[in-house]
Amino acid sequence: MNTIRILVINPNTNPRNTKVIADAIAAYKTPGIEVDVVNPEKGPLGLESYYHNYLAAVEVHKMIPEAEKKGYNGVVIAAFGDPGIEAAKELATIPVVGITEASYSLARLLATKFLVIVSADTAVPRQMRYIKKLGIPDYQFAFRPIGLTVLGVMEDRVSAKDLIAKNCEQSLKDTGAELIVMGCSGFSGLRKDLEKQLGVPVIDPVVAGVHVCATLAHMGLAQSKSTTFRIPPQFEIKR
Repeated sequence: MNTIRILVINPNTNPRNTKVIADAIAAYKTPGIEVDVVNPEKGPLGLESYYHNYLAAVEVHKMIPEAEKKGYNGVVIAAFGDPGIEAAKELATIPVVGITEASYSLARLLATKFLVIVSADTAVPRQMRYIKKLGIPDYQFAFRPIGLTVLGVMEDRVSAKDLIAKNCEQSLKDTGAELIVMGCSGFSGLRKDLEKQLGVPVIDPVVAGVHVCATLAHMGLAQSKSTTFRIPPQFEIKR
């Protein structure tokens, strides 16, 4: 396999968010990896709730089989919380990776405890439920919201960066965390500035997702089809 082709799907319909994601990935692009970043035409402008996540996941799931047909070697779902990730893994034989599961996996390799910075406080319980589902023990993580909606982050990224830095400085001391996971695709592209200011490693989730997915593709690995992520039986769906 010479060139690895990865399709990154931003599950919301905000083109500004899609560009932020594409720019962040481009800054860490390596030879042999080709990345396309897209978003669905229908769905929420931002994912601020379980309801938004379910609406977005339906549109994302339509794009997964098409990506494999078009010859992509892997797919990345670029929304923190990995909406619809289990079904997405069922729908393809190429690796499908969520930016959250990739970020947490890398964080656990690099630190005993990591701090997850999210946008609004309503994101914390959703992330708490997901991180526990992934089997990560309590001692390894802490959450800190910065008090902005996802759309607010996109509208004023300078203020978002300042809020992240301010919250992280105190939270790192309070929690004993050694590493930061940026818990929103809208934070992508802020990593270098934050690392300089805070002095700890910072994981950009969309960059993590792309490189984990590309590594799996290089290794010829994808989600197992024996039971958990077996391709669903084809039933007629009434519309």
